[in-house]
Amino acid sequence: MAKLVVAGIACMAVGIALGVLVVGVLDDRAAPAIVIDDPRPDATIVVSVEGAVATPGVYHLKADARVQDALNAAGGPTAHADLARVNPAARLRDQERLFIPTLPFTGEPASGGATAAASATAGGSPAGIININTAAVELLDTLPGIGPAIAARIVAYREANGPFRSVDELAEVEGISLAMVDELRSLITV
Repeated sequence: MAKLVVAGIACMAVGIALGVLVVGVLDDRAAPAIVIDDPRPDATIVVSVEGAVATPGVYHLKADARVQDALNAAGGPTAHADLARVNPAARLRDQERLFIPTLPFTGEPASGGATAAASATAGGSPAGIININTAAVELLDTLPGIGPAIAARIVAYREANGPFRSVDELAEVEGISLAMVDELRSLITV
């Protein structure tokens, strides 16, 4: 009797395995083919380029555009751009947001010549933290991802609206995103 039960269980296991195999084969045949279409040559996409680029903004590019094309459209990367974290050959999609990260801040301005004392008198602090309410354009330009154009916009914003009430308010300046503010948070103060 026990031999009969074991034989019955073995037959059921073989039947189940065959059933799973047949269903798997049928499922593969029913799956639609994967087709990757190249974009039409006359089509365009719209991409937002932010971060460490000369002119952040929204750009209309050819449908087959790559990250390098978006970088070129945005005036190229800034001196603080961390291009090792970006694949310039990656294909872009319509409505994509491309963020170019900045290099880690080393505490030294881009010119490499300012000391902590000079930084403090120009609007920074001895610890290397820059006060965005008092810093000159030249000092703001030393921040990762902030070039001369955005630095000038920061100064113009605070002249038009008064001092920044918080670091987060910096995102209201054209060309500065919340992600950029988060990257700069440990380097700036109000």
